[in-house]
Amino acid sequence: MKKVLVIVILVFVLISSSAFAEKPLGPVEMNSIDELAYAIASYFPKVHGELTAVHGDRLTVSLGEKNGILPGMVLTVWRDGSNILHPVTGAVIGRTEDEVGTIEVVSVKETVSEAVMKKQVKEPKAGDRARITPKKINIGILPLQSERPDIIQGLTERLGELGRFTVLGNDKVSAFLKDRKQRDASLVKDMGTAFSLDTVVAVSIFPTEGKYLVTSRIFTADDAKPVDTIVALLNLTSKREALGDVRPFFAPVKDASGKTPVPTSAPALVSASSALALVKEVSGKLPDLPVAARYFAVADLEGDGAVEYVFSDEKKLSVYRAEQSGWKEVWKEQVDRKERDMQQFRIDVADINGNGRSEIFVTRMLDDRVSSYVVEFENGSFRRTADIPGFLRVVRIPGRGAVLIGQDFNAEKFFAGLPREYTWSGSAYTPGASLAIPPGVDLYSFAFVDFGEARPFLVSFDRDEHLVVYTGETPIWKSEQRYLTVRTVLTKPLSGIDVAVANDSAGFNKANIMPGPIMDKSRIVRISGRMIAVDMNGDGRDDLVVAKNTPENLMGEQKGGGLEVLVWNSNRLEPLWSVKDLASPVFDVEVTRLEQGRPQVSGLVTVSGGLFGKDKARVEKFEGK
Repeated sequence: MKKVLVIVILVFVLISSSAFAEKPLGPVEMNSIDELAYAIASYFPKVHGELTAVHGDRLTVSLGEKNGILPGMVLTVWRDGSNILHPVTGAVIGRTEDEVGTIEVVSVKETVSEAVMKKQVKEPKAGDRARITPKKINIGILPLQSERPDIIQGLTERLGELGRFTVLGNDKVSAFLKDRKQRDASLVKDMGTAFSLDTVVAVSIFPTEGKYLVTSRIFTADDAKPVDTIVALLNLTSKREALGDVRPFFAPVKDASGKTPVPTSAPALVSASSALALVKEVSGKLPDLPVAARYFAVADLEGDGAVEYVFSDEKKLSVYRAEQSGWKEVWKEQVDRKERDMQQFRIDVADINGNGRSEIFVTRMLDDRVSSYVVEFENGSFRRTADIPGFLRVVRIPGRGAVLIGQDFNAEKFFAGLPREYTWSGSAYTPGASLAIPPGVDLYSFAFVDFGEARPFLVSFDRDEHLVVYTGETPIWKSEQRYLTVRTVLTKPLSGIDVAVANDSAGFNKANIMPGPIMDKSRIVRISGRMIAVDMNGDGRDDLVVAKNTPENLMGEQKGGGLEVLVWNSNRLEPLWSVKDLASPVFDVEVTRLEQGRPQVSGLVTVSGGLFGKDKARVEKFEGK
């Protein structure tokens, strides 16, 4: 069977003030619909190559950047079959093609590409042919809502003029959409089946300052899998683009006043479960913690299948188990006298050395320097197993799982150089390849997220705690709202001439705290709280779990807290689940899986001890219902 690739263009126009504020960032400037059509066509070059190597499910193809190949493209693989003979002369006039399957490009170099098998009919081997079909690509442009049908019609005409596409007529599109309510992946599949289309693009249109911000997503039709996203700032001011009045594909819906209602958010390809809410799990509610806690992490630390909780009060670690009778202490860190002034500001857990037990990775500031250390359960007890200079954290990379990364410390820059991956060499954690992240993003402010696109996205906090979504180094969306986490505040140590003029620089920075009136703000470093990428609703795509605390009061304190689970709807992040009005800000957040596989969100909060009592830390647990 041939591979069906459908371009459906989903067009949403947002004209509300909130949509205007949350427009995507980092587009390519385009001055005509022609440029947008050419950008879409660039994903379907007429190219032929061959497989040069096959290693398991990884294949090397003799096509690369110079051939117009991009990650996410799907190629047909075949090999020559038997000769085709002339019925009269017996001469060879051709050869049959035996289908091997289809492959998806995952990485591209100048002259070669790496791909994985997408659909296998026969076992692939070196020498097999690979191509993007030379025939015309059948496209259906699917406008879901638009007050600029001239853009849709113009794009239809331009794609048809290129000679590479056969574009489905607008009358057929209108008839197909009539009475259809669904706005999910099934719409792409149904349209592809109904019209034998080959390919589908989701385009969102954001009016902004006399221009239109157009986000175009290319899908495969049989599985509605995104191939890539094109973000363009379209300036329709040229004479060519003044298309005049065009009859809409459908009449805009009017309200009782006769006005067209403004959507509060864009329709999108989203899960039907987006109306769910986080609900507190009250069964087996845990009591307040017997220790102070600022950070926590959850994992099987002893390798026995039971889950342990690691807490840090910024000075030492404590390990507990949550049992029916309450919290049971497992281990408490004994800190050497020389390290009692340290400030722990990050803890992570993961089984990086592959022995079936998660290690605890701690990053702290001590004696004006940042360093990290590792604690592990060995031979019946917890002990420190490694000391590593600089910063460490564990990041989840889609397709790879938990990866340990680190970065060098510099007294002036704080974060120095590029982050690097650390691997276990059998006796030590060894730095290796660098990890590229967008400029301005620090080691602790981001997460890699599999939103179901052709490649993982990166989501980061900016300096003002807005969320920014990146593809590569290009920002494509920024939240209007702030997602306030409880940030850790550190101060860079004095350096150079500042040390000489300080009265007591060592004592001045002992705990990284300076008196407000003489604070040098350039030395302040704020570490964002944790965000977690995890599939919360079982749709195979990651969602984003993040704290959303209330704004600070005049005293600089956050009075209340909340949690949100955000889903990517092809154009922006929107709330999937949420919980509000917690007793205190959420200091840290974790996600674990229950025995039934359901995700459980845990937030670390504090409970007031009243006028004369001492505040207590508590782990609040929530499940999606």
